[in-house]
Amino acid sequence: MDDVDSSNFCRLRFHRFARRGVPVGHPGCADHDDSKELGFVTFPIGLVIGCVILTQLLQTSFAAAADAAVITDIAGVRTTAAIQRMASDRLFLESEPLREMTLDMVRSIVFDHPLLAPTGGGACVWLANGDRIAARAVDIKNDALRVSWPVLEEAAIEPIPLERVSAVILDLPATIGERMRLFADLETLPPGNDVVMLLNGDRSLGEIQQLDAAFLELKSGNSVLKLDRSRIRALRMNPELTNAARVTGRRATLTLTDGSRLTTTSLEATSETLTLKSAAIKPLKLPWKDIHACHLYGGRLIPLSDYEPQKVEFTPYLSTMWPLVRNANVRYGPLTLRGMEYVSGLGTHSRMLVSYMLKGNESEFQTVVGIDDIANGAGSVVFAIDVDDQRVWMSPEITGKSAPVNVPSISLKGRKRLTLIVEFGQYADVSDYADWCDPVLLINAD
Repeated sequence: MDDVDSSNFCRLRFHRFARRGVPVGHPGCADHDDSKELGFVTFPIGLVIGCVILTQLLQTSFAAAADAAVITDIAGVRTTAAIQRMASDRLFLESEPLREMTLDMVRSIVFDHPLLAPTGGGACVWLANGDRIAARAVDIKNDALRVSWPVLEEAAIEPIPLERVSAVILDLPATIGERMRLFADLETLPPGNDVVMLLNGDRSLGEIQQLDAAFLELKSGNSVLKLDRSRIRALRMNPELTNAARVTGRRATLTLTDGSRLTTTSLEATSETLTLKSAAIKPLKLPWKDIHACHLYGGRLIPLSDYEPQKVEFTPYLSTMWPLVRNANVRYGPLTLRGMEYVSGLGTHSRMLVSYMLKGNESEFQTVVGIDDIANGAGSVVFAIDVDDQRVWMSPEITGKSAPVNVPSISLKGRKRLTLIVEFGQYADVSDYADWCDPVLLINAD
């Protein structure tokens, strides 16, 4: 399984791409050949030429290694090569001869570009379609959000209509625990109002009128509150007014090196740049060096999170109830196993059973399981998979210190129901934040 080496949900984060290296110059001499100036010709010239050629080979080798991506196909086979170009349905790799792959056969493209580390006080914007960008809010006026995004020139991104924004984080908490609480609040606060969350924990409800560098104006009842921007933690937009469904079908999810994540239904590339269209913002052209990875879905690979569960059963150990969460852990943070963040998946908790009705064209099910890093090494569960009510796989007991488990491919040919189960472990339900990471259905070729 392929994943994203990261642990920060708001680094607005959609993976790793690099710019093609420029071949070193010709290792020739200067534009004159006066043999008197060369002196002891035979040995010095040979040594110089040999050193230059060796240097060129080393530089070229280093550039190729730096630009290479790890391309994983839907069978799990990995190829390391540089991207030559990408068209609507083809990926072309630098090789002799030129190699091409249909995008339907590509699962992921991952580059070795490190992601920025999370820091307190950072900012990010959550979009209503599930994307996020590592941008700082400049202002809100005329029902649109203007942002400053370091990966782009300020003029390169137009104001984002508020109907496409789900939340704006102005001051990211410094600790993981505080972040998880903030993320959970942003996802679960009741609809009906915009919510302004202050640094001291207070909240104000109403309708956001505008935001500038100093103040936010919030219409609350018959009055307008003027709130000091420096005291605001985050803004949650009224979900009843957002208008951007999560993208399904054929798409690519990109993670940028700043942690931004974007979903695109149109993706083209040269050896130097990537051009994409997002449902939330206008078409963008980005250099490969700003891309961390690309995951492709909707051809022969369908995320299980695209399916609606037929049944979700949760049995609490005592009384605490936990939901099924799509594409996040059960506390609404990133799906993260031992420092590796996954683009898609399901956040669950013991004891939970989730069943899906199959459509008849699925051939295999693949996933990685483990207890999320937010458990800090705690937790103990047993994962299990049933197909047509028959047990086909069960893990040993897995704790928060266990390595992620790659589940063997589960055959679904001719099957009707897939059921995922998380059982209690030896420590009851304490910190049982159980993740099904990158769970995908492989669709028959015909």
